Order: sequence, then C-alpha cells, then structure tokens
Amino acid sequence: MNVYLFELRRQVGGIAVQTVVLAGLLALLMLGVYPIYAGAEDQVRSVLQGLPPEFAAAFGLSLDKLFSYGGFYAFGNLYLSLVGAIFAASLALAVFAREKRAACTDFLLTKPLGRTGAFLAKLLACVTGLVVVNAVYVTVAVAVHAASGDTSATAGEVALASLGLAGTQAVFLSLGVLAATLMRRVRSVSGMASVLGFGGFVLSALVNLTEEEALRYVSPLQYFDPSAVFSNGAFDPAYAATAAAVIVVALVVSFVKYRVGDVSSR
Repeated sequence: MNVYLFELRRQVGGIAVQTVVLAGLLALLMLGVYPIYAGAEDQVRSVLQGLPPEFAAAFGLSLDKLFSYGGFYAFGNLYLSLVGAIFAASLALAVFAREKRAACTDFLLTKPLGRTGAFLAKLLACVTGLVVVNAVYVTVAVAVHAASGDTSATAGEVALASLGLAGTQAVFLSLGVLAATLMRRVRSVSGMASVLGFGGFVLSALVNLTEEEALRYVSPLQYFDPSAVFSNGAFDPAYAATAAAVIVVALVVSFVKYRVGDVSSR
C-alpha cells in the first residue's frame, strides 16, 4: 500500500478546487476590485469614513493604505488567508482523520508500513498539495501585478508577499493534523476546518481592534502580514519565527500521539 500516492489521489480534486479558488479570488480582487477603488478614491473615502472606526479596524480597512497596490493587497490578503487556512485545515483533517471517520485505523496500522511511515506519508501528501497550490498562486500573483501595470510595488515584493499564504497554510495544516490526531472522532472535516479558520479570523479582528501587538503571537492569520513586505521588504522575523515554532510543536505532538495513541474502532 502506497499511502502517499493513495492520499494524494484522493485529494486531487480538493487541491485543484483550492488552486482555482485562491488564484481566481486574487485576480478578481487585484484586477477587478482594486481599479474600482483606486479610480473612485474620494467616493470610497467618504463611504468608509462614515463607518464606525471599530468596524473598519476589525475588517482591516485602513484609509491610509487601502488605495495603494500593496495596501489593497494586504487588505484582500486577510480574506484570501482565511480561505486558504480553511482549505489547509480541511486537507489535513481529511487525510489524518480518514481512518477514524471510517473506523478502520486498526486495518491501516496492520500494514508493513508502520505508524511512523504512515504519518510521514500522509504529511508528505498534504505538503505536496500545498506546494502545488502555492506555486500556482505565486505565479498568478506576479502575473496579475504585471498585468495591472502598477509601479508602486515590485514583482519581487509581490512574490514574497504571496508566499505568506504558504506560511499561513502551513500553520493551519499543522493545526489540522494536531486536531485530527488528538480528537477521538472527527464528525465533519469541513465543520472542524471552518472552526479553525474562523477562530483565526476572530483573533485577527481582535488584534486590529485592540492594536495589541502581543496578541499577534496567538493570531495565525497575522504571522505573515504582506504590509511588512511592502513597507520593509520582509516579513516580521519575530512572527515568522512564532509560526515556525507553532508548526514544529504541533507536528511533533501529533507525531508522538499518532505513534503511541490507542486505536479506536468506534
């Protein structure tokens, strides 16, 4: 049994949908919506200024940045990251909770591959899916920037900012793996993935509302803020390091649990 190829084949459809949705939303935002905002700046400002400040802050609306390419990209990235986070968590849960949901974990673990091999094969299948998604996403982001004719941001900045989605997805992938291995039963992959994704969105809104930088350390959707790339040429190293720590800890705990956990047939 080649677990890696089996899981990859089972997730091809989801990976394709994820790729098309994320790339399509990015193109729609930057080639469709952004020119409208930039071309009607005065009208948009008057509308947004009438909104409660708390509402605008919670949804990442900053009048100081919204009308530049990088600023609008950062605004849209919050929602693209939410979609990407749910996709990544869903992928992890679908792959790692498959046997639990089918009550056949004992069958998988009787194979010569063993628990370590099964865990690594499943993880590699998930990582392969994210690599494909983000390779296409970054390529589309650079192409969209070139098509826009914008000169306020460079292609390198756009490419690096777009790679932030890969980092965010890696965090939620690891959280999805952790949830799948720790939970006794996963009743709904999409439901659990949505809980993780929207939980991250709520934390992000709290960061924007309170402006407490310390809260960013527990807000996964804020770890790879494109604004830092367009302003300073790089992601904030402290938050990138936090993301790496979350990924490592989540995967290590998941691996240990997968290796020694009792097998449930119910």
